[in-house]
Amino acid sequence: MPTFRLMPIWAVVGALSGGLLAYSQTIAFYGDEGFHLLAAQLANAGKRPNLDFFYQHVPLYPYLTAWWFRAFGQGWRSAHLMSALCTGAAIWLAAGFVFARVRDPRWRLPVAATAALLVGLNGLVIQYGTVGLPYGLCLVLMMAAFRLTITAVHRERWWLSAGAGLCAGAAVTSSLLAAPVLPILFWWMLRHHEVGDRGRKAIWFLVGTAIPFLPLLWLAAHGPRQTWFNIVEFHLFYRRQSLPETIWSDLRMLRSLWLESPQGLFPALLAVVGVRFARDRTEWEPARRAELALCTWLTMGLGVLAACALPTYPSYFVLMIPFLSILASVGAYAIGSMVWRTDRPTRMVLLVVGLFVLGLAKPAYQMGKDLSVFLNRWPSRDDVAREVNRVTTKDGEVWADEFIYVAAGRVPPPGLENFYPYDLRLLSASDVPIKLVPQSQLDTWLGAGRFATVAIEVEDPRIEALGLPRLYAGRTRVHGYEVFWNRVSPASGNP
Repeated sequence: MPTFRLMPIWAVVGALSGGLLAYSQTIAFYGDEGFHLLAAQLANAGKRPNLDFFYQHVPLYPYLTAWWFRAFGQGWRSAHLMSALCTGAAIWLAAGFVFARVRDPRWRLPVAATAALLVGLNGLVIQYGTVGLPYGLCLVLMMAAFRLTITAVHRERWWLSAGAGLCAGAAVTSSLLAAPVLPILFWWMLRHHEVGDRGRKAIWFLVGTAIPFLPLLWLAAHGPRQTWFNIVEFHLFYRRQSLPETIWSDLRMLRSLWLESPQGLFPALLAVVGVRFARDRTEWEPARRAELALCTWLTMGLGVLAACALPTYPSYFVLMIPFLSILASVGAYAIGSMVWRTDRPTRMVLLVVGLFVLGLAKPAYQMGKDLSVFLNRWPSRDDVAREVNRVTTKDGEVWADEFIYVAAGRVPPPGLENFYPYDLRLLSASDVPIKLVPQSQLDTWLGAGRFATVAIEVEDPRIEALGLPRLYAGRTRVHGYEVFWNRVSPASGNP
């Protein structure tokens, strides 16, 4: 296929990737990314997740991010850059798949562009695929595994099935929300196998899958109880408070995300049309219908797991967006070629994308009205971190939240590495093998002036309750933080 024929798709994907990169370096921010980036920073400091500090996720993302930090610099900007580049690559893989499957030359470029735009302009992708979370990495790994699996069934080369397993395994060990990808791709590859030895391909797929699990297996070998608790037991028993309340909260969130939002309902309806169209039309030969069926299974598997997380969050559904968008673009093609029968496919693309983008209008308007949304971002934390580093010696102990630790490039004291809002059940259980400092102990340390510097949010009632202004001679306000330093008396109450 001549390269110049893909240039319009490159332009669309390039524009979307440029927008995601710009967003990632300016506005992008999410409350959970701090402890993921801090975990990567701790990994570079020689600490091991699960064994040396509490990290309630599979470990590949912080390890890969730690490597990225060593290669391209440490900090939130570097992590955001990695996520945005990964998300842009996932968009390209989705668009390229659609381009190669549409037979009608008039519709090939418009349908591929529709797929790219439905991914790149999705609010979930914009918000969660550009921050220091595993989602951007998982998106490109899952799309790469998907493309390699489809190619592997038609060729004998061992590295295709091994590469598919490697990418799928890496996605799962970066986030367990990607878990359905492994069995679905493996089952589909064996069922639709055409060329070569089926058993050999299965073995190479499993060999590739095992490689990304090696860090997790190494941690489990050195701390089986800690690893099991952090990755399995914590999520089963300690993530939620009340099961009925969690279920009702999840149902309200799902209704808001998929029934009341144009960005959820519109592509889902188009996807249904696309599945029916591909199944009933003779122009889609069995191999291509099977590939779209694989997209359907992946969309459903990822969506069901996200919905059953208890509690679930909108960010969990970002992993299904590329596969849903592929099906939705085929649905747009079906409407344009069979119902509307337009001679100008570009009009259909503009209509579909225009209606889809309307779903971004309301959140963008609300964000624009709330100035604090823009002030409560990473750049403000950079200013706080600079002040903390200015008033604190290199070896001075600092108490702050995970964002300040990341921005300042500092390692927190042992037991303060994870700011997840754990409850009393977690800390009072005698058989829980985690290293966390209870809130009561932390308050004792703060009240005793243990830390050389304290960076605390201005609304925190502990400022006055623990008498921090009396304990420190230095005090300044930077954005939404109070920074205290220069202890009046030597610290006491050390453990």
